[in-house]
Amino acid sequence: MGKRIGAAMLALALMLALGGCDFLPSADFDDYDVSGYIQALLDSSYRDSHQLFMDVTQATQEGAKQNNTTTVQNAAVNFCNAYNLSPTEEQMTRLESIMSQALRSVRYTVKEEQKVDAGYYIEVEVTPMVNLAGLGDEFKELRTQAQTEADAANTPAATPGPDEDGDDDEWGEEGEGEATPTPAPTPEPPKVDAYALYIDKVLDSCQGKIAEPQFQTQSIVVALDIVQTKEGELQLDMNQIDRIDQTVLLFK
Repeated sequence: MGKRIGAAMLALALMLALGGCDFLPSADFDDYDVSGYIQALLDSSYRDSHQLFMDVTQATQEGAKQNNTTTVQNAAVNFCNAYNLSPTEEQMTRLESIMSQALRSVRYTVKEEQKVDAGYYIEVEVTPMVNLAGLGDEFKELRTQAQTEADAANTPAATPGPDEDGDDDEWGEEGEGEATPTPAPTPEPPKVDAYALYIDKVLDSCQGKIAEPQFQTQSIVVALDIVQTKEGELQLDMNQIDRIDQTVLLFK
């Protein structure tokens, strides 16, 4: 079993991935398609579709792919924090795969940008995906099941006594005067880790839940303020994108 990832490490990973500002890549801002950039960024981040982002930003395939990698990793960390989970590294990799699949199904609409004094204002209308929300009670049941199964697996089976198999008298008659052979030791089976089994059950449950995406009936609008500096550069606060990340796929 691999090394378990602690809550502090998960929080650090998320903190390092967020924060700061992104500079929108353009030298001519008068006719710049800011909404097009946001659309390209979200498609790259959620749908793992990078061509538009590469066309807009001149990024490489590897650079564009990082949008999706970071978003998927953040989603996995947020999920663990929401449900107080500490998966192993192998389990975290599987969780990231589940998050990647879920994020490809999220729904969002980028509205047309509005020019304002400070730069640009854009609304992103999100219809939250709810398949992985509100699972606390279910996970408690899964943990109880995992503990019960682990306890049963780790309880040694009863060994028959010398009189239970009827061999004692027979051995005494046929082997009188002979040394009793020493049986080879039976290796103990590895103990079942109840917590690791619990996380596996959680992952199995989540994998099944995302097969048929379900969404809130009410959409949520996330506002983005794109600031234009005195030098003409456009700055996007990535914490605003994080708000979209936490809205498209709900865990609570």
